[in-house]
Amino acid sequence: MSLPRILCVTEKWAECDPSHGLSNVHHNFIGSLASSGLAEVDTFFFDEVAHATGERCDDQLVKQCRAHPADLIFLTMVRGTDLNPAPETLARIRGDMGIPIISAYFDTTDAYAIDWIDRYAPAVDLNVIVDCYSNYAANGAYPDKFLPTWTPQDPDLYRPGDGARPIDVSFLGSARAYPGRKLALGMLAEAGIAVRQGGGQIEGGLAPEDYACIFRQSKITINFAAPALDGPGYQCKGRVIEATLSGALLMEEANPETEKWLTSGVHYAAFTGERDLVAKVRHYLADEEARTEIAAAGAAHARANYTAAAFWRLVLARALPALEWEVSA
Repeated sequence: MSLPRILCVTEKWAECDPSHGLSNVHHNFIGSLASSGLAEVDTFFFDEVAHATGERCDDQLVKQCRAHPADLIFLTMVRGTDLNPAPETLARIRGDMGIPIISAYFDTTDAYAIDWIDRYAPAVDLNVIVDCYSNYAANGAYPDKFLPTWTPQDPDLYRPGDGARPIDVSFLGSARAYPGRKLALGMLAEAGIAVRQGGGQIEGGLAPEDYACIFRQSKITINFAAPALDGPGYQCKGRVIEATLSGALLMEEANPETEKWLTSGVHYAAFTGERDLVAKVRHYLADEEARTEIAAAGAAHARANYTAAAFWRLVLARALPALEWEVSA
């Protein structure tokens, strides 16, 4: 059986801005799909089309789908921009050309996200939500099109290292719009605990290879689950799977979204508040046996269940059931 051809319709640059560098979708989705060996992959970057032509991407997307028919479209969009394909364009492609469409969403903790997803839902076959599962489950209008998943990662980047972990504690992510993160990192500094920091996708400027290497070199890596600017709810960030696949001990803010995939005290260490974070970092730095046991259990669990291939089998089984995909990794 020949492989299906999947067209990834997505942003090329972070926040659709060329000055910000490539978006994480290149390794989260394009790279992870290519690595899975489950499909032939084409790309259509709607922000690149808009920057090149000065027009929205819709007509060009229809032309590409006619000239190079795909078996499936995998779509990601960017909040706060008018460069995304219009719902009417997607409905036209799906209805006239018979191409099924999957739309994946990040930053889904608030009411805006629900309205956005539901506005596009009639034009797509499946909404894949990778960070906040409770919000859409409680408030979304299309539960039959809802699939909760983790964020897939390119296995060429997120893998165990050579065993040497010279970095005691790391945090890779933005702090600028996160008051809670700033407070926690400040308290760790006051406690004399050095944290290797790198900014987020835009703020830090780390190449994907360097970003992943820090996880492989870390004994402990910290993650915060609260959204930016003290928004509602929690998110299961991509760092959850990045850290566990890399074999670092994930120290994660306690939240129900991450618990969908990992068990605290078994696969990662949860903390509640800044003082608890400081105490647990000290504890697990001192207790090497407990730290390595949980980190190893998390890595094994992630490799068994949350690989890129497992993600794509799960998604494709819903989107292209006629191909009879194996869902197990």
